[in-house]
Formats: sequence, structure tokens, C-alpha cells
Amino acid sequence: AGRGVVVAGDRQPPEVHALIHLANSSLGNVGRTVTYVEPTLLEAGEPSHDLAGLVEEMNAGRVDTLLILESNPVYTAPADLDFAGALRRVPHSVRLGLYRDETARACEWTAPAVHYLEAWGDARAYDGTVSFVQPLVAPLYGGKTPAELLSMVLGQPASAHDLLTAYWQGRLGGGSQRAWEEALQHGVVPGTTSAPVAATAAPGALAPALAAVARSREARTRGVEIVFERDAKLYDGRFANNPWLQELPEPITKVTWENTAVISPATARRLGVETGRMLRLEHAGRSVSAPAYVLPGHADDSATVQLGYGRGEGDEAVATGRGFDAYRLRTREAPHVATGARVSALPESRALATTQGEFELHGRPVVLSATLAAYRADPEFTHEHRGRTLSLYSPYQDEYRTGNQWAMAIDLTRCTGCSACVIACVAENNIPVVGRSEVLKNREMHWLRIDRYFTGDPAAPAVAMQPMLCQHCEHAPCEYVCPVNATVHSDEGLNQMVYNRCVGTRFCSNNCPYKVRRFNWLNYTGDLPASEQLAMNPDVTVRARGVMEKCSFCVQRIRETEIHAQLEGRAVRPGEVVTACQQTCPTRAIVFGSYTDPDPELAARLADPRRYAVLHDLGTQPRVRYLAKISNPNPALPHQDSGSRIQDSGGPGTEDRRPTADDRGGEGREGGLRG
Repeated sequence: AGRGVVVAGDRQPPEVHALIHLANSSLGNVGRTVTYVEPTLLEAGEPSHDLAGLVEEMNAGRVDTLLILESNPVYTAPADLDFAGALRRVPHSVRLGLYRDETARACEWTAPAVHYLEAWGDARAYDGTVSFVQPLVAPLYGGKTPAELLSMVLGQPASAHDLLTAYWQGRLGGGSQRAWEEALQHGVVPGTTSAPVAATAAPGALAPALAAVARSREARTRGVEIVFERDAKLYDGRFANNPWLQELPEPITKVTWENTAVISPATARRLGVETGRMLRLEHAGRSVSAPAYVLPGHADDSATVQLGYGRGEGDEAVATGRGFDAYRLRTREAPHVATGARVSALPESRALATTQGEFELHGRPVVLSATLAAYRADPEFTHEHRGRTLSLYSPYQDEYRTGNQWAMAIDLTRCTGCSACVIACVAENNIPVVGRSEVLKNREMHWLRIDRYFTGDPAAPAVAMQPMLCQHCEHAPCEYVCPVNATVHSDEGLNQMVYNRCVGTRFCSNNCPYKVRRFNWLNYTGDLPASEQLAMNPDVTVRARGVMEKCSFCVQRIRETEIHAQLEGRAVRPGEVVTACQQTCPTRAIVFGSYTDPDPELAARLADPRRYAVLHDLGTQPRVRYLAKISNPNPALPHQDSGSRIQDSGGPGTEDRRPTADDRGGEGREGGLRG
């Protein structure tokens, strides 16, 4: 009481949220851990936000001109509204948007919008704080912002910059130019945070809310529920034209280029289906066909479908025809969870373009984990997976002891599997998109992937996420099998690829135990249009077909930093080099630097008792160190992961000993990261 917070997902019905507010109120959390403020959206909850009311006006012929600003209601509106049919009854319609999508095709006029990275504007955060939006690039195609279009409609046309300046300069510092420029520099307007408001839960609301939840549970027992989920990559479909996101694996299923109907193993057995079998989903007189994906831990008698696919309009090579349109089942009464649906098996099946085929560890020391209680009882439980190993090499070389020696530490407790690092790596390193047909042949090109594994009770497993990239092994198995010396080691400990030497034998990929090397089979980037070529990083080579490529620890950023330091007559500072994946990680799970001169955070991780090397017993001596995942489950709750850690012997030659001081603090001794 007073130190916790009770929350519910935004897909839960209003009755559940009412119960949540009552729970926080009864616990005394309001004013301590829970604060109420006025909504930041104008007229939130008012009739002006009711799309059904607008559709009724359109059907009645009471709308002469309709402006649709940067939204796609023909595609995303509830199916029972029939927004497309109502739009045909409007004499004049204008759509402002980035793409030729379903709504643009249905409107009389289409106006091109500018991308938000090209625009001036303002915004409010959830707490009411005002911030300013400034363009990063000049507009490529000369579109308009919503403010500019509305100013034209009002007969007072002006640019977004002038509109923004005219409004805010007069409200800051008495209208002084200096105050306005300082606000632009800081990016936020101080003192605009919304003030807390007093809010109390009405005691009389408890009984009706409980009754509504009870009715919902009764309805759920009849048939199957369908859960509508915004896609983790395409959101509601607005990003369907982005091939980077289409090819990004879904964090849990690892499916690319389409959506699925996710069901539990028990539901799959009842239906007699396996992953890839087509299902018919029926609700409220409408139906769609969707491939099944059997996922351990999913709720029984429930199917989760991702929104944003099955587009009828868009980039024909990217968005159109990918997956199925789950919006066809989504109604006003059930925008998030539809109960009483029917799911049946169809005779045909569909191959899914997935990037991971095995989700169990089978006792292999890949992802190490423990509960908090087990970790406190044995903080050194990963000791068997670090330290020295027997090697065919002569006594450990000394060449990796001086100068900058680059290394990375990844904390698995922090990693959520969001895949932001994967997209950052794609953008930074000019990684090509290969398409669904090539992913089906296991030819995806991502240098960094997020492996997902299940641990614990198969009925309710825990999920372990692990970023996997080139480990930059000091004893790299890929290097001594290359017949043309295309993959070599630098004196800074980097495993490097010399593209001009590579002849495509793929021996290195066969010999890599981490399977992180990618072969460029086809000329994926040879015919990119000029606008897409602008997205290429000029500091990174655009590879041709027939060469092997993989993570380089963003060597271009390392070299750029070294050059600037040399020009300034100094050494590279600790933490000055930041890789793309590290820069983008929202939880700071990834830390990079030189272990010979580390910043405090990297040094702490390299000395953390949770550290270990993946497949340590192979003796590859990787430069990437992982910190074992620590969970803190409530033992009173059922189906909690026991957190039993992997107790692998580590293989022949692994010394079964507790780490010494040299292992903890002297990671760079005797030839590199030995701890």
C-alpha cells in the first residue's frame, strides 16, 4: 500500500480499468505512486472523438467536405462502420498523407504530406510538457503539414515554421526573440507540465464493473476469443511500406513479411493443426483466413492476430498482399478482444518465412539464467563458462594487450527483445532487404539477430532473449579456414572482412559456431532508386553479391573517432566510441568500449560475477561478454519459472574452479578477455 501500483493493459475494457482505479484508491496509491492529470488530447472522451457519430453524419448526407489528416480510416476503422461506404456519400473529400493507401484511393483529392523528420511543429507529452518538432532534413518532395493545410482552408496560408513561431513566440518571455530561440534550443517549454488533479473512485462503480467483467468471462466460455494486437513492427499498418520493418522478425514468433493467428498447443491439438496450417476465423458474420502459429505459453481457446497486414493499397513490392487483414473482424463493440468467435481448420497450409527454427536450449550453455534467490545463494554460478580453456594454439598470445582492445558486454536481464538494435544495425551498415522468398531459403542478411528461447514450465514458459552478433573471437574458427585470407584479425581484436578478397567459399560460415556470418547471395542493392540510395550510410561499403559479411563492431565509427582524437592530439576517451546497437538500445543492455581503457560501466560489467561467454568450452575467446539473466518471480503464483540455471560442465578442458582476482579484474591479461 502506498509503494506499489496496479496497472492494466490498454486493451482491457473500461470495466477492468475502473477496477484498477478502485484498487489503487483503496491501497492509498493516489497521490503517491499514481497521479491524475487532465488529458492532453483536446476534447478527449467528447462526442467529437466518436468516429461512429461522424459516419452517421456522412451517411445522412450532412457532410459536404471531409478532410482526413494523416490517417487511414478506410483500412483501420471498425469493420461494422463501413467507413468506405459512408465516404462515397461525401461530395468532396481531401486526404493528406504520405502514401497512396486505401483512404487516398477512396478520396476525391490527395495532398502529399511531409514526413515528420522534414517538418516544423509542436507536441505535448503525456504529462502535458510542450516540446518542439524541428526538421532534420529539407523536404524531399514538397509536401504539407496538417497545420499548413488547415491554414489554407481558413484562408490564411502560412508555412509551418511561421505558424509555429507566431503562436509560441508571443507566449514565451513576453514575446522576445531570445526566449523563443532558447526554447527551440532546449526543445521543451518549462512550466508546461500538467498540474495534478484530484480524482476519487466512486464506490458505487464497483458492483457494475464487477458484473460487466463477470459477463465478459461468461461470454469468453462460448467459443474462442480473438485478441487484436498492433503489430510490433508495422503498428496499425502505417509502416507497411517500410521493407526494413517487414523483414524484421516478430519478437516472439520470429515471422517476417506477414502476420499469423497465434494459438496455444492445446488449442492446436483440439483443432488438429500445426504451425502453418490455414485457419478460418469467424466473428460477427465476417471471416478471414490466417496461417496458424503454435506458441507455447499462449492462452487456450484464444487466437492473437496482428493488425497492419493484408493491405489493399500501398507499395506493390512491399505492402500489398502481405498477410491477412485482421481489421475485417474488428468491430466497435470489440476493438481489442472479440469473444464468441469460431476458429476452424482449412485443408491447405502455408510456409512461414521465419528466422529461427529452434526455441529450446536443450541444456546448452547459451542463455544462462537464475532467480534472484538462487543468484544470491551462488553469485558465481556462471564461473564454469568463463576463464581459460585448453587450446591448440601456443601459449596465449600477447598481441591483444596494448592499445585499444574493443569489447562488448550485454546484460540479458535488461534485454526485452524489442529489436531496435537490429534496425539500427541495418540502417548504420547498409544491410540489404532480401524479401520473403529469400528469407524462406534462410538468406536473411541481418548482422545482429535476437534469439528467443523458452525456459521453465512448457505450459507457461519464461522467455529469454539474447542479442547474437559476431563475437569477434580472439581464436576465431572462421579465420583459419578461409583460403584467401579474407577474414582476418586486427591488432585491436576485431574480426575483419576484406570484401575484395572474398570469393564466396562460405567455409567461414560453416566453421562459425555462432552462425552470425551472412553470405550476400544476390545483387539486392543494385537497382535501388535514387531516393532509397539517399538512405545509405556513406561511411560503409555497399557490398556486392558473392561476399561474406557480418558485424564489424561499427568499425567506421571506431576509425572516425580515432581520426578526430589524432587531429586533436589525444587518445580516444573511454566510452567515446558508441556502436549503433548500443546507441539505440532503450534499456542500455549493450555497452561497448576498449577493455584496456574502459569506462566505468564497461569495467563493472566485465567484472560482474554474472558474466560468461557463449559456448565457452569451444575456446574461441569471444570479445562479447553476456551477463546472465536474473528473474524475480513470486513463488506464490502458479506456473512461475523456477529459474533453474544451466549446469553444463562446459565441455572437455574447462577448468572447474572459482574465478580468481585475475579473472574478475584482469580481463585483458595474457592475451585478451580471459575472464
